[in-house]
Amino acid sequence: MKKRPNRDIEIFSLSAIDLFAAAMGAFALLTIVLIPYYQNEVIERTPENAIADLLRAAENSAVETEEKRKALAKKRAASEANVSDIKSEETKLLAELRAAEAALKEKQAEAERAVVIPEPIAKDPGPTPKKTIVSFRFLGMKTKKDDIVMAIDMNKCLGGHEASIKQATRRIIESLQDNHRLKIVGFQQTDSGPRVETWPSGGSMSRMTGSSQSSAINFSERLTTRFGGSASMLDAFDRMLNGPGQAIFLVSDGLPNPRANNGLSPNNLAREITRRNGGRKEIHTVVVGNYFDYNGTVEFMETLSQNNNGQFMALASATSGVCD
Repeated sequence: MKKRPNRDIEIFSLSAIDLFAAAMGAFALLTIVLIPYYQNEVIERTPENAIADLLRAAENSAVETEEKRKALAKKRAASEANVSDIKSEETKLLAELRAAEAALKEKQAEAERAVVIPEPIAKDPGPTPKKTIVSFRFLGMKTKKDDIVMAIDMNKCLGGHEASIKQATRRIIESLQDNHRLKIVGFQQTDSGPRVETWPSGGSMSRMTGSSQSSAINFSERLTTRFGGSASMLDAFDRMLNGPGQAIFLVSDGLPNPRANNGLSPNNLAREITRRNGGRKEIHTVVVGNYFDYNGTVEFMETLSQNNNGQFMALASATSGVCD
């Protein structure tokens, strides 16, 4: 059998390649020709007024952005100012706090310097006696004065009321404490003029002790045996107001005789004594006897005490006086 000779087999011939090249050239030419028409179509789809609107929107956005930036800058400046004010206030408060703390420390230091350290107390010193001072009180009448003058009316009308007067004067004297000083004045009007008897003698005052109380009680009881004449109250009060003593306790029947008191009626006599006193001393009054049998006795004694920062007390007597 005869062999076939070897030969090359080609898929594309030169004619096919030439055809492809011609087709590509034709496509390129068509594209070049259609480009202007494509640009016109884009311009027609995007009108000029839309482009202007987009431009204006862009410009407005830029303006708003600038305004927002300025507003933000203002807010930042205000915030910085507030922060500065807060820091300034904080600095001021801190300075005040430090000043107050320094003042407190200074006061504490002064207090510590002022503390007095007591001396050591001896071992087993024993009980310390305490002095008890009680305000003077007699039959509901009270005074805080320490120097007491007891004035005893010795006119004859008190005869028969000796027991009541002794009881009143004793209770006054026994109510006094050791912080009190006492003076007793007995007064009356005699034919020769005003007469006054005092304890202790010499016009001084006596500190209250056991022995001085006994002496004062004895003196006041002796006065009740010497009633006579009338009551020279104006002269007696002149002596007492110009002498020692802070409070006067008058024991009387409240029947001052105008002839023994510069012709003054009881009411005028109370006003005159008040005027001469001028508020210097308390005047307390104790009316003794059958005072309800006479007009004006209680009124005189009560007026005298009220006008001179004093108190009034009435002690009825079971017996009749000489003038009854």
